[in-house]
Amino acid sequence: MSFFAAPRASLRLGTALAPHVRHSHIGSALLSVPAGISISELPFPPLSNPLRAPPAALRHARSLLVAGPKGKVVVPLQAYVQMRWLAAEGAEATKETAAAAAAAAADAGQTLQLSVVDSRVKTQRATWGLTRALLANALTGVSAGHAVQLKLVGVGYRATLEEDPFPRASALSLALASSRASFASPQQRLTYQAFAAEEEAARTTHKPMRLNIKLGYSHPVIMPVPHGIDVNVPQPTVIELRGVDRENLGLFASQIRAWRRPEPYKGKGIFVNGETIKLRTAKKK
Repeated sequence: MSFFAAPRASLRLGTALAPHVRHSHIGSALLSVPAGISISELPFPPLSNPLRAPPAALRHARSLLVAGPKGKVVVPLQAYVQMRWLAAEGAEATKETAAAAAAAAADAGQTLQLSVVDSRVKTQRATWGLTRALLANALTGVSAGHAVQLKLVGVGYRATLEEDPFPRASALSLALASSRASFASPQQRLTYQAFAAEEEAARTTHKPMRLNIKLGYSHPVIMPVPHGIDVNVPQPTVIELRGVDRENLGLFASQIRAWRRPEPYKGKGIFVNGETIKLRTAKKK
């Protein structure tokens, strides 16, 4: 009697011959589009800075413009990522009803599903899940908004919100006024000109604000509040940020945190969203 089991050749052979299809657990999850939110496709890649050409990975990409009661968010959409509007009870909408379903999404809740051309390609699977996550963040942002809380821990650390006496033009407006702006098409320029006009209109109704933070330096830290972000200081040591774009919100929070990162010896610094740090004992000579 042998003490070693024979290899299960039949199972291995069956696995090798069977078609191998891999899925993204995040990307294949359905997206529920709430009522009052519209998703439109733009035939050009998104630009975070029009003065710079888009990265190589986004040169052939498209964009999704997600609009809702809180604002608008642009999400990149690669050429190999496909969108399917699902009819009632998860049935796939036909080509004739897909456009109608996209238009009806603003009136009644719809279900959206993403897929890729070839799920066996690792890059497509990774982008599949990434696009679904970005789109889910955009839907949450334009419907309910995102929030980030920063806590200042340290002797004399204080923050105040005040009107900006020297408001600066937005980066988008400066880029549009420059001759070095790079746009893929005239339609893209017109779209971003409309975005800039909305920013200027918001400036007339909401005065530009800035954060005045004391963090133990010989000078206060002055940080203008970017467009699309609302700041509230309920306590001198607490800063609350709200906005529709989770990426811009996290970027501004990281810029504030960079002035005083949490340090492990005294536990001082700027903590984001309940962040904690394990204290260390200083070495004694």
